[in-house]
Amino acid sequence: MALRHGALSLVLLAVVLVVRVESGKNWALIVAGSKDYYNYFSQAVSCHAYHTMRNNSIPPENIVHMAYDDLAHDPENPVQGNIVNVPEGPNLYPGCKMDYRKKEVTPEVFLKVLTGDKEGVKKLIGREGKVVDSGPDDHVFVTMVDHGGPGVFYFPDFVELHNTDLNNALKQMHRENRYKEMVLYVDSCNSGSMFEGILPKNINIYSTTCANTHESGYMCCWDEFRLSFVGTQYGNAWVYDTDKANLHKKTLYQQYEVMKKACNVSGSVSHPQQYGNLSMNSQVLAQYQSKAEGYQPGVCLNTLEADNTLGSKFTFAGIDLNNPAIDMVPIATVARRLIESRDLSGEKREELKAELRHMMLVKEKAESLTKDLVKAAMSSPRGLTEIDILTGKERVFNSECYKAALGLFSARCPGINMGRYPFARRNLQAFINLCNHQRQTDVMNAIMEVTEKYGICRAL
Repeated sequence: MALRHGALSLVLLAVVLVVRVESGKNWALIVAGSKDYYNYFSQAVSCHAYHTMRNNSIPPENIVHMAYDDLAHDPENPVQGNIVNVPEGPNLYPGCKMDYRKKEVTPEVFLKVLTGDKEGVKKLIGREGKVVDSGPDDHVFVTMVDHGGPGVFYFPDFVELHNTDLNNALKQMHRENRYKEMVLYVDSCNSGSMFEGILPKNINIYSTTCANTHESGYMCCWDEFRLSFVGTQYGNAWVYDTDKANLHKKTLYQQYEVMKKACNVSGSVSHPQQYGNLSMNSQVLAQYQSKAEGYQPGVCLNTLEADNTLGSKFTFAGIDLNNPAIDMVPIATVARRLIESRDLSGEKREELKAELRHMMLVKEKAESLTKDLVKAAMSSPRGLTEIDILTGKERVFNSECYKAALGLFSARCPGINMGRYPFARRNLQAFINLCNHQRQTDVMNAIMEVTEKYGICRAL
């Protein structure tokens, strides 16, 4: 009799588990934060991710894709209407649905979409928009690719999403019971700073990032025909792994190990990180990257891998031109085009040289300006030296000051446009360190004083 009761209990448990899987939904939010042709990689990875989610049976109504959508028809694109994620790869643009495009791709819209705020989206963009309308039984997968800086992930035109705002939104979702479990993949420089010391471990959220708090992510896949980098080490690693894997068997931790290996390229090393509830990494990928009842293991037809483990083919000013840091992609792109410019006219080569000289000047001036700014802000030092501020790797403790400093600097120095020149963002760590140790008024006054002296701040 006991045996019969035991068997019956197992049957009932199996039924409950089936109901649980079928009652919950899978949601995916995909974000490409860049615009402009030299940022090809961002929309290439996001379009690949969109197709991967669709191929894994997640219905289109449960996928939200935010991308500027200027890449496929950019005048520099030699094949109009075409986006690839590896050289000679399949065209990913057809069927790559983008729910928010152009000026709608902002941190404010992203946060409303993530938290399921339909009315908030409508107020921001003036129309109905798709949101992550998830509930307590649902699994949510978020992937974001673009440039980043300490404590920030960037959207088009150097509009920053701050780590505090992202984590506040995640905590809000937890309070409102808007998910069962959630996974985030963030592919940007300094991406670890979006979560380290901020993301709680007890709200059923697990995240991986392509880098730690203070280092760059890296590019891959230079396309000699398109003259652009069409992928990232971290982004390409996970989408191609998902395309090939049996998602019912492969775990989140196993995929994390795949990404770690891909990012460990000689001369271009970043260190992917894990945050949040690490016990979740034993779960299988199917929980987040597929609709369990529709997914069938197999190789995705969109998949065509490239070897992104090549050593440096060229270098310029210490930059690896095969796998450059994400924030160095404008310099690396122009330098590589110049090196491979045998078929270009002399006039075009001179244009590239002039563009490269200007970017190197901006890089130099941004570094010099930051040193002067730190010196001015520390006229009344508070226990730290200028070297401490310039070299420290602190987390954001005074987010109000940091946000205000970034806003004032951007307004006062449009010549160092950090949207156009992402390499200048490397100096933002000094802003964080200053705000953590100096009065906000001292920091703001220093920005006013120093930017007035630099001609490049007024040069557009």
